[in-house]
Amino acid sequence: MKKTMARGTFVGLPLATLNSLQTKYIECLEAIAVAGVSYSISGRSFTRASMAEVKDTIEELTYAIKLANGTRTITTYAKFGP
Repeated sequence: MKKTMARGTFVGLPLATLNSLQTKYIECLEAIAVAGVSYSISGRSFTRASMAEVKDTIEELTYAIKLANGTRTITTYAKFGP
């Protein structure tokens, strides 16, 4: 079962914080792409978040950044008739 982040999780955070988080999550995504999800150092095993989770978080951060800086576009459609 896929767990999804609620839309707007990061909404309201300062723009500088959002940009910093987005940069860190992009770096995480790059690390997963290059080195994989799990690794070990000195006999200890570590597991990063899945690529899908990181991608979803980047999308959430992008949404919050667009709201914070006023670049989010909202499209409204009208339906006439039954």
